[in-house]
Amino acid sequence: MNKLIDMVKRAWLWLMSWFECHKQLTVSYNKYNQEGEIIDTLTRTWEVRKIYQLGPKFIKFKTFDGNKVELRTATPMDYMTEEL
Repeated sequence: MNKLIDMVKRAWLWLMSWFECHKQLTVSYNKYNQEGEIIDTLTRTWEVRKIYQLGPKFIKFKTFDGNKVELRTATPMDYMTEEL
């Protein structure tokens, strides 16, 4: 029964993807050491179905797979959205 429900859910997401506007969200933020120097720059990219909230320290969105994601940081993040 779970396989049938999962298959119907995936079919519904595929059908709805034809009528929705999708975006690509790219987020990058820096990691700092104790002296305040940049150690590393992390960059992640997601294919987004819907963006709920978009701010410098908090981003909440829903991915194309149907997962809800929240990103919170103490320092501001750089982000970029692109239409697909």
